[in-house]
Amino acid sequence: MKLIGRNPEISILSDALKSNRAELIAVYGRRRVGKTYLVRNVFKNEILFELSGIHGDSLKQQLNNFHYTLSSKKKGFEKPSDWIAAFHQLSSYINTLSSKKKKVIFIDEFPWLDTRKSNFLPAFDNFWNSYTSKRNDLVVIICGSAASYMIQKIIKNKGGLHNRLTNKIHLLPFNLNEAEQLLKKNNVKLSRYNILQIYMAMGGIPYYLEKVLSGESVAQTIDRLCFTKDGFLRTEFNNVFASSRLNSFLAAANFSQ
Repeated sequence: MKLIGRNPEISILSDALKSNRAELIAVYGRRRVGKTYLVRNVFKNEILFELSGIHGDSLKQQLNNFHYTLSSKKKGFEKPSDWIAAFHQLSSYINTLSSKKKKVIFIDEFPWLDTRKSNFLPAFDNFWNSYTSKRNDLVVIICGSAASYMIQKIIKNKGGLHNRLTNKIHLLPFNLNEAEQLLKKNNVKLSRYNILQIYMAMGGIPYYLEKVLSGESVAQTIDRLCFTKDGFLRTEFNNVFASSRLNSFLAAANFSQ
């Protein structure tokens, strides 16, 4: 499926596949803006390993999730006791592959993995510096919705990841033109004035714009999404705000260590 807009971001990701070095790219932006969708679509044939942090879960469960994900690729790995062991297992798996083509390691919701006392970030730092950066066939994408974490702990990192990023992407909401393109793709026929009304109500968040149905007026759309008993946007603020508060707490906890 052809992506709408995102041309500069697509160029950054596509160029990473053509380079002759290891690539470490940070992608950040608010929830629902399309970070995961962008990465998966650009790298749909190159993603070797994809791991997503679990919102508010324990270190044990995060490691279990890593183990299940890696075991779906190759059997025989024991459950890792910590993140150093986990990344060592991932390195061992990559070493079994003979292909020299660029391969993508995608770690989504990266901040959710870095829980207090998990030592996730130092382990990832070690994984990049001691293994991944020495290869020319790997692209590592780290993605997160917690902008404060991604900026302070990754982009402005003063430790082992200092100046290690090869690129970064701050993914923004759609502009009006991109919102119009998305609605047209979904066969939603509205005047530009009505599109502006939808945009003012929902912003340029693709996930929300996908909820607009063909044949509905602006008033019907807003009523269905915002005011009916099961309207999708009725509880969205609390869901996003709760996640943002947790992300801020995690960031603050990690800053204090």
